[in-house]
Amino acid sequence: MAMIYFVRHGRTVLNEQRRTQGRSDSPLTPEGRVGAEICRDYLADVGFTRAYFSPQGRVQETGGILLQAHPGVAPVNLTGLREYNYGVYDGGPDPVMHAALPAEQHLPAVLTGVHPGAPGGITARDYLADVDGAIARVLADMRADANNGHGEGNVLVVSHGMTLMTILARWVGPQIYGMAPMANCAVTTVEVTPTAVDGAPRLLTWAADPGHQGVTYPARDFSDAFVGVVPVPIDWTHPEGLAADVADAVGSDVRGNA
Repeated sequence: MAMIYFVRHGRTVLNEQRRTQGRSDSPLTPEGRVGAEICRDYLADVGFTRAYFSPQGRVQETGGILLQAHPGVAPVNLTGLREYNYGVYDGGPDPVMHAALPAEQHLPAVLTGVHPGAPGGITARDYLADVDGAIARVLADMRADANNGHGEGNVLVVSHGMTLMTILARWVGPQIYGMAPMANCAVTTVEVTPTAVDGAPRLLTWAADPGHQGVTYPARDFSDAFVGVVPVPIDWTHPEGLAADVADAVGSDVRGNA
């Protein structure tokens, strides 16, 4: 059985200030570091074989703490695990961003690939292409390990709230928007079959919060906004960072099993 452990980064200065972080960055607060250390201990007995991080500082800091319990695992940084780019709203007050991009309209439009993006931000189409490259790389590496007889290991993925929700909403289903909010250092576990085209994901646990970090934004159930919404399928054929011949082989495998 192969498992992916998705972890949101620890609480940051901008989180505490209720400011939109996006492609902006800020360090973990002392409370955020404690939360990451509790999460580290929570995951200490998991035998990770691989780890993938967003290159942004808050994830690098969080992931570094988590891997203290797994010194033999070298993380791979994937640009597709970066946070959504909120453009002119990055770094500004959360209420301003929420007023400009109401979740009930913004999130379905991102998942379906039609949102034009905030001014100075990224289009949904480009954002999804980046995200797809990252999760496709994770699954491609897991598939290679399984095919090479290295067993079905456990993988750590450390990223950001919007990006993790985008991956999971399109992979597991948009019903996740009706579940508990994804706290800082929350852990979500998904069982996968690496040899299946799409990994045949099965959600095992959702947003466990071992450090009791909670969220710094108003949490509410807006799952009604996703009724009838059909997210753009994940494109598994362009794994980020793989050599062209390997990526072509992945693409052939996906097309041959479609």
